[in-house]
Amino acid sequence: MHLFAVTGAPVLHSKSPALFAAAYPLHADDFAYFRMAAQSAEEAAWLFGELGLSGMNITAPFKGDMARLADVRAPEVQTLNACNTWVVEGGKKCAYNTDIFGVTGSLEKAGVTVAGKRCLVLGAGGAGGAAAYALRAAGGVVVIANRTVDKARRLAQSIGCSGVGLDEVAAIAPQADLIVSTLYPHVDALNEAWLTPQHVIFDAIYHGSALRDKARRAGCTFIDGAGWLLHQGAPAYRKFTGLEPDVESMEKSPLLKALPRHISLIGFMGSGKSAVAPALASLLGMPVLDVDAALEARCGASIPQLIGEKGEAYFREQERMALEDALASATPTVISCGGGAVTQPLLSKLLKENSIAIWIYAPPACCLSRIDVSTRPLLARHANPQQAAEELFEKRKSQYAKTAWMLVNTTCRSEVQVSRLIYDEISNILHR
Repeated sequence: MHLFAVTGAPVLHSKSPALFAAAYPLHADDFAYFRMAAQSAEEAAWLFGELGLSGMNITAPFKGDMARLADVRAPEVQTLNACNTWVVEGGKKCAYNTDIFGVTGSLEKAGVTVAGKRCLVLGAGGAGGAAAYALRAAGGVVVIANRTVDKARRLAQSIGCSGVGLDEVAAIAPQADLIVSTLYPHVDALNEAWLTPQHVIFDAIYHGSALRDKARRAGCTFIDGAGWLLHQGAPAYRKFTGLEPDVESMEKSPLLKALPRHISLIGFMGSGKSAVAPALASLLGMPVLDVDAALEARCGASIPQLIGEKGEAYFREQERMALEDALASATPTVISCGGGAVTQPLLSKLLKENSIAIWIYAPPACCLSRIDVSTRPLLARHANPQQAAEELFEKRKSQYAKTAWMLVNTTCRSEVQVSRLIYDEISNILHR
């Protein structure tokens, strides 16, 4: 099983982690792809090694720091000091920047040639650098404009083009043939009066672009960020899987998908699901259901008693029925699942399709320190509970990954911090 993650902070940007992940349908049971809510490059790199991931997509604002932390950097990463893709090759963490293909692929699809064209790139971040790199390599005459002039000039020098401040855009934009904006939605640096039908406007934002309306009114050719998302994803997918992506199907897939009404917390025993669930439910104003607690109340016995007296198969059957009932409810609920719920293929499928499945993660040793082993039948019967926990986690890891929409690391976070992180990530998507 190869596991891949996409990581980044919650930002309103064209390559949002959740939507990027949604562009990747799984083509085989050998691959799992999920979102990872790391809050620093160092945390993302630690999780990458801790989970034994095969690859990872990286979003703003981590592209520069992740390039620094890689073992091997592709030529474009060395030039740009930014990457959006990590892949394990020969046991080393290798960094690539496939954003450049997002730019060239989108322009080719739109029938726009770059050679000899005057190109203005707005923004000198990771996306702006990739755009300038791609346009310069395609023969364009490129100017990078950024609020911080020194940053634009440093980036331009590394690529072999010009860098200016945003205050010079008024003089440059009317003469440009192609304008690529990689600015955040709230930054308005392009005056509609500067635009003519001869302009090609390419906005990295693919949802709610303010430039779209400006370009339409001015009669410009407009390209949104959906193509960028697709065409940078295809080469990353090849590196991850060794397979050829079904680009035609990806083009037809909706970028914005309605999220299920329920939120389910999955993960190993002791990871923190039962503590996080009520805190998250409180933030969201939703009821909470702890499946294990509900089972004990319904059966009139504790989980250890149920497994000890009637066997694990009976317990799993009761667990399945309880979760099916919860997921069928019309009332949106935060559901805390048992650690082994995902081992039942039907439940894994139901959780993935009918809930936003959040993988609450902590290493097995950390989980073990949080629980009373004597109350955990699957561990208590072993002479070495820690070894048993590690082996059990390894068996379940791929199922957690295949079921999860997002992973949150609880190792050094309280239940309040974890619930807030989940709340922020979900709210960021719901408010698009």
